[in-house]
Amino acid sequence: MRVFLTGASGFVGSYTVAALLAAGHHPRALVRDPGKTAKVLHAIGVPAEHVELVPGDMLDEAAVAEGLDGCDAAVHAAAAIGVTGREADIVEVNVTGTRNVVGGAVARGLGPVVHISTVAVFVPPPGPVITTDGPLAAPRTDYGRSKLEAERYVRALQDEGAPVTILYPGGVCGPRQPTLDALMEGLAGALGKAWPMPRGGVSIIDVRDLAEAVARTVTAGRGGERWLLGGHYLTWPECADLCDDLTGVKCRRLTVPGSVMLGLGSALDLAKRVKTFDYPLTRDAAEFMVKLVPTDDRPALDALGLTLRPARDTVEDGLRWLAAAGHLDARKAGRLAPDTARKEQQMPTLVQRTIGPIMQRVSGSPLFARIGPKIVPPLDRALHKVSGGRFLLGQALVPSLVLTTTGAVSGKPRQAPLACMPEPDGTWIVVGSNFGREKHPAWTGNLLRNPDAEVSFRGRTVAVTARPLDDAERAEVWPDLLKVWPVYDRYVERVDRQLRIFRLTPKADLGPGAR
Repeated sequence: MRVFLTGASGFVGSYTVAALLAAGHHPRALVRDPGKTAKVLHAIGVPAEHVELVPGDMLDEAAVAEGLDGCDAAVHAAAAIGVTGREADIVEVNVTGTRNVVGGAVARGLGPVVHISTVAVFVPPPGPVITTDGPLAAPRTDYGRSKLEAERYVRALQDEGAPVTILYPGGVCGPRQPTLDALMEGLAGALGKAWPMPRGGVSIIDVRDLAEAVARTVTAGRGGERWLLGGHYLTWPECADLCDDLTGVKCRRLTVPGSVMLGLGSALDLAKRVKTFDYPLTRDAAEFMVKLVPTDDRPALDALGLTLRPARDTVEDGLRWLAAAGHLDARKAGRLAPDTARKEQQMPTLVQRTIGPIMQRVSGSPLFARIGPKIVPPLDRALHKVSGGRFLLGQALVPSLVLTTTGAVSGKPRQAPLACMPEPDGTWIVVGSNFGREKHPAWTGNLLRNPDAEVSFRGRTVAVTARPLDDAERAEVWPDLLKVWPVYDRYVERVDRQLRIFRLTPKADLGPGAR
């Protein structure tokens, strides 16, 4: 189906584009800045040319109408964010946008139409579990009121029989968030500092699981449902314990009575009426922290056949990315801090200092070019299998990974142990050196034919998309590659071909079994 989509440059929207593509649909995204959207999609492994990007704004009824024409279904994921601050026209922006997109899709007979709301419209809940039958909230912030008014508008369409499905996600977490929201910003700010421990907790759903839920809703052609997808509920002490365990860095707990949190949020709301300033706590945010309870996600999970990732995997991926992107100090990230090639060059191991120069001379010799390919790859594959993906022969000297490609001729999976240069954003650079031999290594041809591949790096397996670097990009990374493995220069001198260089970017949706 051709699916109209808003919010493609945002966290949920960009991953939804990836999930829709994986399901075989054709996304058409209404975006204000196609260049920005292309960069966001590229960061999660989605080539922009696979998506129809239509310039426009959800407030422009004519632009929305033109984008909807010719589509079969629609997903409304865009919203002006303001849960931590004030924005005078945010109610008008979000409500008008919802009327144009959801209302316009219904008027044109599209179905299903998916509206992404938030579990916050049910907070504070009347009981120990949030259900879709619960009463709606009475928010105080402009953002909260905008979500509530949009919710009422969409529910009215449902009552009239429109094929609209409303999804209510909890705190969305995961890697590569274009702009930090309250949950991810809160995690980055709390780690390594005093962490408030009121009663209540947080619901965490992986952005990739939420995107998959949207895609499955579209594929199933469902409409008229209201589905909670709060995700895994953790009390604040449980969330802090999980972060401590993942990072190895203990954060200080600060017990704060719920009444104090609520009172402080109210006081800050009053202060912001006198003088505008940014501070993450509002009365609505405090109420969410103190009064949130688990959500009844079972109806949605059963209907969609969806199994959520463990909260541990989601939080680990999120924190690892926060550290790699510079949002979280390496000391606070602990063992999740990025292990980059530059860092490894600054702190060489004893093996690297003593054996490294010898191995570089040996590896650059013509003799090794003849015997190395017969010895090193088979041995590395065996070590990789025995160690559960945690050890390779060359790993003591340079960062190394095992790349699994699809054979260009055979169509079968092919494994290639490779030296690599990890980058701070979670991508890898690999070079088709082939031990300095004249022919390109087979794995490079496989990637040119099918860029979808899989990387096993230090015990973690990640689905990736490969892209060959252009001349400008090659010139930019080459000095750093020589710091990782100076022998590349000797390979270049010995062969007539240009060494192929690829950037391997983790894909948006790795599936529930990703590690």
